[in-house]
Amino acid sequence: MMDRPARLLVFRLGQLGDTLVAVPALRVLRRHFAGARVTLLCERQPRRGLVMPWEVIRETGLVDAFLQYPAHTKDAALGWGMRMAALLLRLRAGRFTHLAYLAPSVRPARAVRRDLRFFRWAGIDRVVGAEGLPQTPDPQIGSPLPEVRREADLLLARLEQSGLAVPEPRSELHRLEPTRDALEGLGQWLASLPPDGGRAWIGVGPGSKMPCKMWPAERYAEVVRRLIAWRDVWPVVFGSPAEQALGQRLVAQWGRGYVAAGPLSVSQSLAALSRCAMYLGNDSGSLHLAAAAGSRCVGIYTARDLPGKWDPCGAGHIVLRRTVHCAGCMLESCDERQMQCLLSITVEEVENACRRLLS
Repeated sequence: MMDRPARLLVFRLGQLGDTLVAVPALRVLRRHFAGARVTLLCERQPRRGLVMPWEVIRETGLVDAFLQYPAHTKDAALGWGMRMAALLLRLRAGRFTHLAYLAPSVRPARAVRRDLRFFRWAGIDRVVGAEGLPQTPDPQIGSPLPEVRREADLLLARLEQSGLAVPEPRSELHRLEPTRDALEGLGQWLASLPPDGGRAWIGVGPGSKMPCKMWPAERYAEVVRRLIAWRDVWPVVFGSPAEQALGQRLVAQWGRGYVAAGPLSVSQSLAALSRCAMYLGNDSGSLHLAAAAGSRCVGIYTARDLPGKWDPCGAGHIVLRRTVHCAGCMLESCDERQMQCLLSITVEEVENACRRLLS
């Protein structure tokens, strides 16, 4: 059993979905390092509209403070060394005694060595979570892609290799409960909208920050139209503010529903998702937020990455995915093959998956 530290630095990259899949690991860290001051270090992306980690977990009690640094992009290359030197000084001033290394499980070995060397320069030499990296293979186009463990499970396995105990049941470690403030904010928003008539809500997430992950909006419109005719459900569209207009178009076609994309914060969206009988959406942060809220999900996935890696946490979900020759491409926009893997998933398949969850 390692000594309990006074100050724990957690290193994790990414935005909404990447942060949510790290929640089980953050719970294990909070439990193991009881009484420690926990600071999350993450990168700051220049793109607007991205959900930052502090928006996700600042009200959970899993983290006490946040530090950020600019992501290394072409635009930010000038002065990069100076910014890293400034970060190094900030970390040394923080006097962190331990590092929880929660970098992505596919991070190349060279990058891992560079990261750990940087943190040693910052005076942090006691590390958990760095064992066993990388744990997943790189996707290879044209070769069969192996089914891999979820990123959330890989993070837990790395902490176990460092000697930390993972409590049971593991299947519940990802869950987040809405706060009182979030519930009140949701109630105020609903008070300004037409009533739902007591109908069951279904969450719908038709957007994504990657164009190649977006199943066509007209197919979402048709699936939900059929579910309305079958079960008289009330659709609620979730996503980023950039997807608000898409949500408004869909709700207009359905003749009912709410658009939560835009008006609700992350915590208020979690509260709304906790009311949903199920969630239907693309592989995005909103899907992982729905899983964290306890909703069972139908996820529509591309074949761009390894199967299983970004499946939602918890039980009872249905992931729809096609195996194609170009699987593992890791493209963000698919022009050559016109999103073959995603478009081969039919309206009927998605409808039947939703019916299974609603039944």
